[in-house]
Amino acid sequence: MLSIITPVLNEEENIPGFLAHIDDLADPLEVIVVDGGSTDGTCRALEAAAGSFSRRIVVISSPAGRGVQMNAGARHATGTVLLFLHVDCRIPPDAPDAIRRALEREGVIGGGFRHAFTSRDSLLSLTSWFGNLLAARTQTFFGDFGIFIDKEAFFEIGGYEPLPYLEDVEFSRAARRHGRLVQVDRPIVVSPRRYLRKGKYRLSAVYILVMLLNMVGIRPKRFIRYVVEN
Repeated sequence: MLSIITPVLNEEENIPGFLAHIDDLADPLEVIVVDGGSTDGTCRALEAAAGSFSRRIVVISSPAGRGVQMNAGARHATGTVLLFLHVDCRIPPDAPDAIRRALEREGVIGGGFRHAFTSRDSLLSLTSWFGNLLAARTQTFFGDFGIFIDKEAFFEIGGYEPLPYLEDVEFSRAARRHGRLVQVDRPIVVSPRRYLRKGKYRLSAVYILVMLLNMVGIRPKRFIRYVVEN
């Protein structure tokens, strides 16, 4: 069974649509939502939406931080495969089957989807293109690519590092020492809300800079407000 793990922080408006989307997916699955201390109505929205949700849903709390929250969710998972899915991402109905088929390939322990923004903006299209190229060539996946992983492999890797950002890049690097990661040829469609809020040119420049700095082990805290959603 597939366990979908979703870290949230102040996502009241996005909860109903996200759970409705998950309910449309094929195959048995469970959802584990990990709240990082929301101050809006996120928890109330989860309680309200859970009433009409046909799947198993678990809502837990943890300290804020995507890596910390996702690790907490993984510890509560009962499925054999973990999918880390952001609340503003949408995957196709046959995604569980695509994940299962990918993990049947020899040496494969996980991977991600083919990234696309809901917007047709040229810069965002270029950003998706570059991210997809990076995933295909280097087996490096960002969090909004829908990272999936065999649960046993996840704990052998040690889970996500409690980093302020780029925990997904470091997780990909660690995972490659345990097996292959693959990009399934199925789309994950992502909201460009962060680019719209922060400014697409500014945020693109920040991402390039933090990636370069991360290569030498430097992660300035001043960039947290740009690269972390809330």
